[in-house]
Amino acid sequence: MLFWACSTNKPEGYRVSQALRENTYPFLAMIMLKDRRMTVVGRLEGLIQPDDLINQLTFIIDANQTYLVSERLEREERNQTQVLRQQQDEAYLASLRADQEKERKKREERERKRRKEEEVKQQKLAEERRRQNLQEEKERKLERLPPEPSPDDPESVKIIFKLPNDSRVERRFHFSQSLTVIHDFLFSLKESPEKFQIEANFPRRVLPCIPSEEWPNPPTLQEAGLSHTEVLFVQDLTDE
Repeated sequence: MLFWACSTNKPEGYRVSQALRENTYPFLAMIMLKDRRMTVVGRLEGLIQPDDLINQLTFIIDANQTYLVSERLEREERNQTQVLRQQQDEAYLASLRADQEKERKKREERERKRRKEEEVKQQKLAEERRRQNLQEEKERKLERLPPEPSPDDPESVKIIFKLPNDSRVERRFHFSQSLTVIHDFLFSLKESPEKFQIEANFPRRVLPCIPSEEWPNPPTLQEAGLSHTEVLFVQDLTDE
């Protein structure tokens, strides 16, 4: 129940007085929601004793109790409906967010798989290009190899190479040729590792077959101290 009072000398009080059209003062009107509209259900004008005021107010309330109860029930029903709708909205939003989160994770998973597949594809392409470049380099090395000396050439060196896979390869070279020729020959072989070094046993040493700071120009076979017949070992350095 809400009580509101105002003087008719005030603009707001005057407007209410014009709407209710009372005849004398003090004036008391009881207004309630009836049939879904605000309705004046009781009017008390002039001076009145407290007991009479209470009795008349009680009478008015009792007379409109049915409407009051009905309005309370409707209001509770509206509130429950509103709460239920709010709960349904919240449940829908929660479900929507869950679905969106699932879809986001699915998109991320698809994107992750796509990137992984693309990465694997690029790795395969890179490996194919590397192998192709390696094969082309082997072919170029093979084409540039000088002819093999004849067995009766006194300046020839017979070398037996022991490869990492336990196979053996034999070829003749000339004493005047650079150790780089030995390296190029081995590099051109299909069974040779991609990266390797060549070692001699007596004395045990690594032959400087590739230009370096210490050997910018690799020595010849004769300068390296090789004899007419040699056994050299190929050490795989691919994984180092």
